[in-house]
Order: sequence, then C-alpha cells, then structure tokens
Amino acid sequence: MVRFALSLLLALALSAPAMAQEGARKITGSLVYLQKIALPEGAEVIVEMRGALDSILAEQRFTTDGAQVPLGFEMAVPEGLSGQLNAAIRVDGKAMWIARDIRVDAGSEDVDIGEVRLSQFTPLAFRSRFDCGETTVEFGMIDDTPTLRVGGQDYAMKEMPADDGSRFVAQSDEAVTFWSKGTEAELTLGSEPEPACAKVEETPEPYTAVGNEPGWYVTISEGEAEVVADYGDLRLNTPRPEVETEAGAYILNMPDINARLRLEERICHDDATGMPYPHHAALALDGQELRGCGGDPVSLLTAGAWQIEDIGELGIIDGSNISITFDPDGGASGRTGCNRFTGVYMLDGEGLAFGQMGVTMMGCPEAMMTQEQRMLDALQHVVRFDIDETGALLLIGPAGETLLTARRLA
Repeated sequence: MVRFALSLLLALALSAPAMAQEGARKITGSLVYLQKIALPEGAEVIVEMRGALDSILAEQRFTTDGAQVPLGFEMAVPEGLSGQLNAAIRVDGKAMWIARDIRVDAGSEDVDIGEVRLSQFTPLAFRSRFDCGETTVEFGMIDDTPTLRVGGQDYAMKEMPADDGSRFVAQSDEAVTFWSKGTEAELTLGSEPEPACAKVEETPEPYTAVGNEPGWYVTISEGEAEVVADYGDLRLNTPRPEVETEAGAYILNMPDINARLRLEERICHDDATGMPYPHHAALALDGQELRGCGGDPVSLLTAGAWQIEDIGELGIIDGSNISITFDPDGGASGRTGCNRFTGVYMLDGEGLAFGQMGVTMMGCPEAMMTQEQRMLDALQHVVRFDIDETGALLLIGPAGETLLTARRLA
C-alpha cells in the first residue's frame, strides 16, 4: 500500500511481535531492480510481511555493505497466516526502491518467492489513489509536474482544456490520459479506455468480529477496542491492544476489561446467513467463551484477480482468458475470453449480487461469443459466494448451484 512507503520508518521502529521458531515457516527471496545504478555502501534494506489488523508478522533489516542486487532475504513467519510482503531499499534515510503488496498465502511449507522486482520510488505530493478495474493508479505532483503513476512507471502529464474536472495527457505519449472528476476519473492507456476509476479513501476501516446467540461484537479501531455483549447490554472500551501471533492465529489480550479475542485464519460462516468471513473468532469474556466470525467478507473477494475455471459446471474452452476482479469500492471488471467487461457488485449481510455489466464490442468466434454470454448470464443470477477448502471462489445461484468457479491468479 502507499501508506507503507510513507510510514515505513515509523512502522519498523516498533518491535515485531515475539514469535518462537516452532510453528514458523521460512519466507525467502531476493530483491532486484532493472536500472543499472549501483547502491552506495551504506544502503539499508527493509523487508516486512504484514497480516490482519496491520500486524507485522516478520521483518528483516540490514545494510548492504557494498553488496549489489540481487539481495537475498529470509524471514520466519507464523504458519497458517497469510500476508502482504513489502520491501524497500533506503539511501541516506530515503526510500529509493520499493515493492509492495506481494501476497503470500497461508500455509505450513516454506516459500521461496524468487525475485522481487523493485521500482524506483519518488514520493508524490498531494497524491490521490484510484482503482480502475484491474489497474490501480496514483496521481500527484513531483516537484511542479503533475504525474500519473501506473504499475511503477511515472508519466509526466500536461493539463488540457476540459468542460468539467481536470484532464491530463502524458507529455511522452498522447495515448496515456487521465481525466479526474472528483471522486471519479477516466483513464486511457493506449487505444482502449480502462474501466471507470473510483477514488480510494485510505482511512483504515475498523476490524470487526461478531457472534450470535448471545449477540456480541468487537470493534478494533486505530486507537481503541470496543467489546459489546449481551445483545448490547454490556459495553466495554479499552486502548487498542497489541496484536500477538501464533501459528494460524492472532491474539488480542485486553486484561483491563477481562477480555481476550483469538482470531484463527480459516473460513468462518455466519450461523444465520452462511456468509463467509476470513477468520474464526473466539471471545473470552468474564469466564465465557463466545464464538463467531471476524474480518470483512469483501476482503476474500478483493485480494487479487480471479481466473474463472468453470461456468455452470460445464467447463470452459481451452485457453480461454476469463477473469474477474473485485475492487473494495464495489466495482467489478474482467475479461470474458473475448471482450472486457465492467460493472458493479453489491455485498451485504444477506449475499452477493452483480449489476448489469458493460462490455466492449470486439467480435470473436461463435463458440467464444456463446461462452461470453453464458458467463455474463451467470453473473446476473449470483446471490452469494463462498470459498471452498481448496481456496477456489464459488459464485452461487438461488438454488444453491455453483454458477462460476474461479481461482486466484498468482
């Protein structure tokens, strides 16, 4: 995330949670960049992996002492927890090369990520972030130049006349345009426009765990934890506790209110609606053990693009490039194997639904067009979703039938 690059020093000044080597696995890899720029002797390397509740699962820091890329790293991370790996190389206290949000799935086996490619980093002043379907961009200022950042590449932009909003064109390539209209924007990268862009608000959402019979919930915000139990009759507040980790779980101890929350990273289904959540939650409160689910269901959808493997349990045409991506603000986009589509999805406590999709108009062989229509029809009949024991995404219809099966792209 962008916040990683901007607050890395503060985050790493804090001690990572203590973790015994038992129940841990190794995460290894090497840092590289393409530019032929030598690192000075005092360059510092920082690698971290973050999990739920913005917890630091592991970190490693070292100086290069004259060594050049590739630079290897190795960290011990609790088994059974997923996270995002971030890395930076600093020179004279400033981040010069970064990589961020590299997903590492939960598991017990050691993981060799291989080469992690770093991008040259220049801070953007007055920066805004937009999600444009499968593409995330940042727009801000470098010195006095408006700059569009896409996939680690910076485009110096020039402003053009516009009836509304602010329209910019890349100085080096007029096919790259960005038209900002407040919380929405239009992006073009070449001959085809990207899906509609939505501004990302970067205020972190509180973490919530909730249970039924008796009704309870816990909300973890930036500075406070609130415990509500007995259907709202009991309300307790305490400063936000440190997040401790062990194999497969996060633990938050709140001794001043005699409470302890344990979150296990495995799919949990709400008793009433069947909605999947990322964590099993157990709240120990005044000698009671209350069970429930934790985390945001939308996080199960938004952690990367999904490759569709099956439509209506009839398979797909070999070699089809069919995918779907969910953004946190309710946008859905992807490829049908022939055209690109974009639209919205609605996720609430009862289930998942899709709005009507807009589709590009490229012609394809009849079989591919038939498959495209099957996929778009299937999306219109989705009423809920689930994640199976293999990690596959199941989009489910009103009779409980699996309409689409997808697997997260690496």
